[in-house]
Amino acid sequence: MALKHVLDTYKTKGFMVHTVLGDGQFASLQKGLANVGVLLNVISINEHVPDIERQIRTIKERTRVTYATLQFKALPPRLVIEMVHASVFLLDTFPVSSGISNTISPHKFITGVNIYYNKQ
Repeated sequence: MALKHVLDTYKTKGFMVHTVLGDGQFASLQKGLANVGVLLNVISINEHVPDIERQIRTIKERTRVTYATLQFKALPPRLVIEMVHASVFLLDTFPVSSGISNTISPHKFITGVNIYYNKQ
């Protein structure tokens, strides 16, 4: 499962995930997460997690901006996936003032890979 891969990635970098927030679609993962010591907090219908909703909205806005610069009316699904990936990559490229470091980007924390700003 992809969530287990994410949890393992965080664990190798020294971060311990104790709680995962999710909607009803994640309810089936509750037992599997409990086996690895992670609590799944499933929110009720019509309830939202503001931080997650804001992050999703930011990614959608940045992807729409990229789409607006293209001259095509329709895009292959793979191109849409790559536009979303690029939006997330760019968000994780720069340190956040409210993050755990003012100098190291979230991308570097998790992957250990330096960002070469002139290249990317």
